[in-house]
Amino acid sequence: MKSDIRSQIAGAIRSVQSQVRWRPGSAARHLLKRKLRGHLPSDATLSDYERIILMVLADARAQVYVYWHGDTPYIAMVAVIQECHWLVMFTLDAWIESAYVVEYQDRYLSKSVFEPVGLISEALA
Repeated sequence: MKSDIRSQIAGAIRSVQSQVRWRPGSAARHLLKRKLRGHLPSDATLSDYERIILMVLADARAQVYVYWHGDTPYIAMVAVIQECHWLVMFTLDAWIESAYVVEYQDRYLSKSVFEPVGLISEALA
């Protein structure tokens, strides 16, 4: 992996760790989708959802990947929260794209669009 993208990854991780930023209007849509899919209880608030996101971003065992959508890289971090594998995806400029439970993480994360970076400590080094 190129060193320029590695530094962008580290900067984006640090940025989202300090502030969860959603694109205008997308937070409510994502919260509703997580409730409908059973990833969150029906009475969960945006604060509850963002608390899980921040737990993933702070987990020392979180695995970091680059997710490629065509030529566009996104950062995906995965950690076990409340006995579920949660994936948080965000842009290199630190906008949250989504956060959701991955049911079959080994199969899901072995897709060619996911490029492993390593543990969060390695991504931030």
